[in-house]
Amino acid sequence: MDDCDLDLIDELCSSFCTPRTSQKTNENNTPSVNESLSLSNRKRTSTCNPLDSSKIKKACLSDVSNRSIVDEYDEISTLDESALQMLCEEWEPRSQFPTLLTRVADLLEKYRNIQSFHNWQKKCLDLPARRKNQNLIYTLPTSGGKTLVAEIMMLNCLLHRRLDAIFILPFVAVVQEKVRSLQPFADELDFHLEEYAASKGRYPPIKRRMKRSLYVCTIEKANSLINSLIENNRMAEIGIVVVDELHMIGEGQRGAILESLLTKIRLLKPQPQIVGMSATLANIDDLLKFLDAQFYEERFRPVELEEYVKVNDIVYKIDRNKANHNDELFEHRRLDFKYTKQNLLNDPDRVVGLISEVIPNDSCLVFCPSKINCENVARLIISFMPEKLLEDNREKRSILLETLVEVNEGDLCDTLKAAIPYGVAYHHSGLTGDERQLIEEAFLDGILTCLTCTSTLSTGVNLPAKRVILRSPYVGSQFLTFAQYKQMSGRAGRTGQSQTGECFVIAHERDMKQLREMLFTMAENNTGCDSHLATNNSYAIKQLLLNAISLRICSTYESLLNLLQKTLLALQADRLHVNLESLLDECLQYLIDANIIRVKEIEQISDDNHVEKVKKLVYETTKLGKATVEGSVDLGLATSVYNHLATSLIDMNLENPLHLLYITIPFDLPNMTIGFRQLVDRMQEMKIEEKLVFKLMDIDDTFLHKKAVGLPAQQKVSKETMLRFYVAVMLYDLFKNKSFYDVAKFWDQPRGGIQNLFSQVASFATSIFYFSKSYDEFWPYQQLLPIFIQRLTFCTSLEILPLMEIPGIKRGRALQLIRAGYHTLRSLAKAQPDDLMKVVLNLPLRTAQILVKHSKRLLCEQAEDLRDQAAALVENIE
Repeated sequence: MDDCDLDLIDELCSSFCTPRTSQKTNENNTPSVNESLSLSNRKRTSTCNPLDSSKIKKACLSDVSNRSIVDEYDEISTLDESALQMLCEEWEPRSQFPTLLTRVADLLEKYRNIQSFHNWQKKCLDLPARRKNQNLIYTLPTSGGKTLVAEIMMLNCLLHRRLDAIFILPFVAVVQEKVRSLQPFADELDFHLEEYAASKGRYPPIKRRMKRSLYVCTIEKANSLINSLIENNRMAEIGIVVVDELHMIGEGQRGAILESLLTKIRLLKPQPQIVGMSATLANIDDLLKFLDAQFYEERFRPVELEEYVKVNDIVYKIDRNKANHNDELFEHRRLDFKYTKQNLLNDPDRVVGLISEVIPNDSCLVFCPSKINCENVARLIISFMPEKLLEDNREKRSILLETLVEVNEGDLCDTLKAAIPYGVAYHHSGLTGDERQLIEEAFLDGILTCLTCTSTLSTGVNLPAKRVILRSPYVGSQFLTFAQYKQMSGRAGRTGQSQTGECFVIAHERDMKQLREMLFTMAENNTGCDSHLATNNSYAIKQLLLNAISLRICSTYESLLNLLQKTLLALQADRLHVNLESLLDECLQYLIDANIIRVKEIEQISDDNHVEKVKKLVYETTKLGKATVEGSVDLGLATSVYNHLATSLIDMNLENPLHLLYITIPFDLPNMTIGFRQLVDRMQEMKIEEKLVFKLMDIDDTFLHKKAVGLPAQQKVSKETMLRFYVAVMLYDLFKNKSFYDVAKFWDQPRGGIQNLFSQVASFATSIFYFSKSYDEFWPYQQLLPIFIQRLTFCTSLEILPLMEIPGIKRGRALQLIRAGYHTLRSLAKAQPDDLMKVVLNLPLRTAQILVKHSKRLLCEQAEDLRDQAAALVENIE
């Protein structure tokens, strides 16, 4: 980068180094100024003329937005001379930049309450790797502000470098939360925000003419997205790939997928910048070599973390600064809660006592080892709570309860009904997505003060609390790892609301040896981010090789071996006792035997300048292999998927959605007990045309009735087929507009589990759609699945499907709008909020305004999508 070619980040840091008009003032009515990044120490050469004060004033007053001229001038005048010169160097050639920079800074303050950067953030943004768009890895404790740095880098890529960005996050819920968080920035700064999670995402994405795109993806969807971009020679459109929770590269098959996609990116020319971040990273030297990255580490935490271990009635404090490692735990205090004998019997670990020390004035998270334990602890807490707590936030908690009942179409579990008035709730995967979102928002707003939760919350959305309590040093039946502990304890401390955050681990004497080892020995261990490419029968290596051959990244044995030598596995091969050549031979043979790839002999001119043709062996994909890559189908299931689709075409029943729903049920379902009694009850309610699907599957009434009453019966279909059909009938209830609560209650399944199943089916249906594109005979799937996937995504009927795309709209509200005559986005976009309030029951004005606004935005996006697709059709046509 030329010294005089500065970027958005320089200017943004400069704008945050100065007082803003909305900042609080001190006792002398003087704006408080956070410590600024010293730009004067950075050496720069410039051809710009020396600036006099009149020119500076003219430059600074030439373009202002949403601020008074005096405010803009005062703000600029507080910077030193070199900073002013730098601002003018950047602003003079691009007059729109002052407005853009002000808007970015204002948006960060408006939506994130961010008025300045921390010093470490400024340092990180000023690193040579960031300035030269080189690969970068940085670590910081949870809640330290890691994500903001990455978002600023992506904004710089989108707005200054004019390239697209990919943001990879670990879970679907986190992707959805991040999309909601970034949407105001996309609206205001005019870039596309595209979600790639579950069934959402287009391959390849629409090629944009004007705006740039930020793709927010799960790991699996990012892999598919990158494959599609490579295949269509469009990776040059990507300027940066950001990986949150980079430590997941060492966690099972998802880590192996992450390693694979990063390896493919590393082979590209030119390569987009890779930025990885995490609160905990081991094997950092291996990761730096793997990504050829610079490293930045900071121990900064906006709120100091105090760590404790409670055994019986003694609280020990963890001291990580002691030179004598034999005394890392020292007695801090003895608990003396006024428990009755009955209290001690109900709560022998004194969990409620520890919680009561902070709520209701502060907040508390209680991590529990299982979902059922979450709910039990929530009930335990409220059994101890005094009735006077019911007066705190009574009105807001009543509204929260009403909203939860509304999104659940009239239902709510008894535990939440009883706990929320006390400011308590539970949070785990058994909740629906709407329930989780409402509970998270209520906790952030202080309406709820205590959440009992599973470990998944520690890697999900950021919900900081004054005190974090680990109910047990176990996650499920497995002992807590150091990485899990760091993630959970990292939630302790709320910036701006407390000076310290506290983490308590509740343990028993029998756990102490293992707990000490985890807290101190494992903390210094340099392993953890180990490659998982070679685990699980080298499945991930086979997938990586297939991807590379299909995308024409590699075609020869030598190039494939070179590919493996670029992986993290290659750097750790000796320690993991892996022989790359043997692995390559084994995996290639597997792919050939499975009819996924084939070997082809070609002739080419020799390299020694002799006009002589030599024979060469190359690898290429079969049609099945190509379909496997296109559909992101599990290698081991590719043949089964093909056979399943081919067989299902013969007698496909389209009189109702049940058969198509069965076709799209994934093969790798979680273990569950088939409820034959419920299946029989549901079958008896079905119409004749619906029962025909049972006959198609060779499932007869006699077999089901015998199983329902516990009699032995010989089934004609496999256990796997029976389970998939059982799930199809279960989810078919949702197609009939039954609520998640009704379906979960009837089938005796957790409502969140039902929703997760539906999401898995939508995702697998998307895979089938892209898989089928490789086969002409599968044209019916290509016609049927797009609209079916939409129904699966929004879990609704065709009638209200168009309205379900509006962010935040629920099925009940959509039905109200349909009844009021608003059947399309266009009709809603043309509506007046006042008119909506008159015809839709209990619709507040603010909600009506938001519905109209979102409808207009979506309509404009759809129109722009069509224009971009039309432009792509005629591109390069003379």
